Amino acid sequence: MVFLDKEIPCLYNCNDWWIMIKLNVAEIKKRLVGKTDFHFQVDAKELNLSEEDLAVRGPIFVDGEISNAGDVLLLKAAIHTKVERECARCLKTFVSDVETKILEKFFPVDAENIDDDAFSYEFDVVDITEAVREGLLVAEPLQVLCKEECRGLCPVCGVDRNVESCDCDTDTVDPRLAALKQLFKK
Repeated sequence: MVFLDKEIPCLYNCNDWWIMIKLNVAEIKKRLVGKTDFHFQVDAKELNLSEEDLAVRGPIFVDGEISNAGDVLLLKAAIHTKVERECARCLKTFVSDVETKILEKFFPVDAENIDDDAFSYEFDVVDITEAVREGLLVAEPLQVLCKEECRGLCPVCGVDRNVESCDCDTDTVDPRLAALKQLFKK
């Protein structure tokens, strides 16, 4: 883990496979509207991201702030990295930029009436590792294209139509709608 701003109160601990990103919030808890900015760089292993989870290529940059919002701490952060993806049309792999923002609330561990999946903190330390990890995973779209005008693969012969063209007949019509096609020909 590389801290890009030496002024942030941040801790890190080795925990078997990954490093936990912890922020010391003692100072901001003392002030009603206290906040602190942070900037750091981690890799996928430090966030416990496997290749199957997300194929990250390069460092993950996290810039944000954590602020005291009364009974909760509010985390606002922007995450930037590069991810290897597979095009949904032509099946080529490519690397693209990922930029996402996260906004999370952290409740004291002894707070009442909070959801089971809500983030919590104990004492003066907030572990933001899981919030950053989840933010990256949720930002990943289900389908991506290598380029907006990707022509994909030919469904008949399988040739990449971005590289070469083919003369295959791709105008197949559902047999249930064949009668409708005949009406349009008239």
